[in-house]
Amino acid sequence: MSRSRKKVPAGVCCCCKSQKRGKRVASKRFRRRTKVLISQEKYELLPTRSIELTSPWDLGGDGKTYYGYHLDCEWYVRVMRK
Repeated sequence: MSRSRKKVPAGVCCCCKSQKRGKRVASKRFRRRTKVLISQEKYELLPTRSIELTSPWDLGGDGKTYYGYHLDCEWYVRVMRK
């Protein structure tokens, strides 16, 4: 896969390469909460999305940014690699 490239020039702003760990924690929290509420038969309190339990600001990074198309720049080649 040495020739694989991203299709869109965008990435995480700072501090981490991916938000995988935060997403795993959020999913685990969502599944656990759902399981507990179902066992207690409190169906009206069931969350519909994981964002109700975990803030997206708690995930790694500061969001995504769009870099734009700069085909002649050296940094652009590095950013577009997977």
